[in-house]
Parts: sequence; C-alpha cells; structure tokens
Amino acid sequence: MSPAARQMLERLVAESHKLNDDTQAEALVQKRQEAEKRLLAKGFPTRKDEDWQYTSLLPWMQHAFEIKAPSAEPSLEVLQPHLLPDTAIRLVFVDGVFSENLSAGFDLIPEALSIEMADADAIQTIAPKAEADAFEWINELVLDQGLALRLEDQAALEVPVYVVQVQTQSEQLTNLRMQVTVGENAEMTLIQQYLCLEGAESVFVNDLAHLHLAKHARLKQVVMQDLSLNSFYFNHQYFQQAEASDLSTIYLGLGAEISRHQNQVALTGTHAESEQNSIGFGAGKQIVDSRTETLHQVAHCNSRQLHKFVLDGQARGVFNGMIYVAQDAQKTDGQMDNKNLLLSNDAKMDTKPQLEIYADDVKCSHGCASGQMDENQLFYAQARGIRKAHAKRLITQAFLLEPLEAVSNVKWHQWLATQVMRKLDQAMK
Repeated sequence: MSPAARQMLERLVAESHKLNDDTQAEALVQKRQEAEKRLLAKGFPTRKDEDWQYTSLLPWMQHAFEIKAPSAEPSLEVLQPHLLPDTAIRLVFVDGVFSENLSAGFDLIPEALSIEMADADAIQTIAPKAEADAFEWINELVLDQGLALRLEDQAALEVPVYVVQVQTQSEQLTNLRMQVTVGENAEMTLIQQYLCLEGAESVFVNDLAHLHLAKHARLKQVVMQDLSLNSFYFNHQYFQQAEASDLSTIYLGLGAEISRHQNQVALTGTHAESEQNSIGFGAGKQIVDSRTETLHQVAHCNSRQLHKFVLDGQARGVFNGMIYVAQDAQKTDGQMDNKNLLLSNDAKMDTKPQLEIYADDVKCSHGCASGQMDENQLFYAQARGIRKAHAKRLITQAFLLEPLEAVSNVKWHQWLATQVMRKLDQAMK
C-alpha cells in the first residue's frame, strides 16, 4: 500500500472509531470493525486493477475528509433555485444529516409508504459481499446515516420521492446507505440529487443502495450528480427485479473531479423489463466513470441501455457495461449502446462493452462509437445562417440529451435538460 493510500485509510479508520465511541448498537460496531479488517487487508484499488486501470485515486487521497457536524442550515431561499420545480415528497440531507426544516411534502405521504431514517437496524441488514470493492467497504466502515423506503403492495405514489443531498462544508465525508422496496403491483418514482452550495469546494460522497422490485412493481429513478469540481462521488446501486417488474433508471453525471456510478441489475423473475440510461459530461480534468452490470438470470426478460458522454478539455470518460445471460435465461433480449462525443483533441474516452452469454436462444448486442463533431453537420448549419458556436451547441445538445427521452414527465425533463445545458454552456464559453 502506498504512503498516500495508507494515510487516507488511517483517516477513514479514525472516523470510524469516532462513530463507534458514540454508538450503542454493538452489531453496528462489529460491522464497522469487519469493514476495517477488510480494508486493511485489501487496501484501495490502483491502476494495476483491471476495473480501475483508467482512474487514479491519488487526487482523492490528497484530502483529509471527515464526518463533520452540520453547519448552520442553508435557508430555503438559498436552496430553492437548485431544486426540482414540482410537487414532491422532498427529503433533504444537509452534510449527511436529515433536515426536517428543508424537507417538504409530509402531508403527501400515504399510509402505504414507510420512510425510516437514521435507523441502524434498518440500514445494517445488507452488508457488502466479500468481493465488494473498497468503496463499498468504506460505506460499511463509516455507516451511520440511512434511509429506508418501503411501498406496500398495490400502492401507486402520485408524486415522486425526492431525496436531496446538500453539501455545505469542504473536506466533508457523507456516506448514505439506502434501501428501497417496491411492493407487488406498486409504482414509485424516486429522484435523487447531489449538489454543493458555496463553501463546499471539495467533498467526498460515498453511497450504497439496494433496491428491490417485487412482482409487477414499477420503479422510475433519476439520479443527478452535480457536485463541485474538486469533489469525489462514488455510488453503488444494486437492483433486484422479480417477475414482470419494470425498472427505468437514468444517471446524470455532471460534477465532481472523479465520479464513479455503478449499477448492478439482477433480473430474477421472468418477463422483467429493465432500462438503464446515462448522460456523462466532463470538462477540464474531470473523470466521469459509469458502469453497469445486467444479470439475466431467468428466461423472457428484456434490457435496454443508452449511455452518452460529451467530453471537453482534458476530461476523461469511462464506460464499462456487462450483459450476462445465464444458461437458463432463454429468450433474453439485451441491448446496450454507448456513444461519445469529444469536443477537444485532449479529451479521451475509454469504453468496454461486454457480453457473457451461456444460453442459445437469445438476442443480445452492444455497440460503441467515439469521435469528434461531424464537420459536415457544422457546415450545413452554417450554410443556413447559423453561427458556428451556436451550431456546435445545437449539435451537442441534440446528441447529449437523447437519453432524457426516457423521462416522460415534461416538467422533470425540462428541469434536467436545463441542468445539463447549463454545464455545457459553462464549458463552451
């Protein structure tokens, strides 16, 4: 282990020990101690590890992140311009701690929806697997804050559950564990937003979520990450889909110096449907990393994926997608597409789509394409009187926003598109 890695690990272990001193639940302390042993034995990944060969963690190791007590809460007036302009059950966490004052929509919570927060028993039940990566074990090491959502069978939420994680302090570590259960024939929309306010120049967000869809359940999820450009974001999501369930999830990776968003979708019931989309935008020296693992474990399931990146400056994008089809998963239909637009000669994209198929009667494909803007498109636009800079923006916008077509709600779609274009305009000035 390098000196920088050891120093970072020592800092994280010290934070874990502080939590243990204030924790009454012995089982939770034992889980943190087990995570400490795993990390001390395993260390952090390096570029020699296949899954990390494109990403150096050295910039992350230079920081002294800690779990800080929340500062004075921002006012709603300060926060409001960043928020979704629509009715929702809004759950706001400030520096990792739930804020009742900034949350809203409690009167919209039906009896069928259970919300538990900071409940050690609720959030410690699912531990990382032995082969989990270091950041999952870090989540276990400093496990403290949790959110458990459960929607009962036959229930349909009329408004989304909107989870906002707000960072207000630099060198802050936040570490949320989330568990979501959508009951049989139930329907839920979950929107998650990560943002930094002024004063939070560098933060470390490290989340882990388990989401279960029962038979005929429907879940729509949007995750928008727009942290400050010296921040670090790692998020692992594990989905399990039962028979005839329907999942649609989209990730927007816009901020952070290094971001890594990982989905594992296990289709364990027949006739399940899965859609995973993502938008990645990077400028300067950002590293934007998005990974999916789709496990077709039974027959007659469909999965669709579209992942698009736009990179400017010296930014680097990484996409790794795996479609796995088990021997008994006949009649599988799995499609995955990754397209990338490089706006500068120094931007770089590393992409690795994979298929691992053990069944005979399947229809699976993957595709990837990376390149710079088509000069013919620019020429035709300019020939019609459109200035080159504006033409470049229009072409980039049309390319990057395609995955948002999965968001059918007009208000949400417009809000998300506005956030993406704001980042794009900042980079293209």
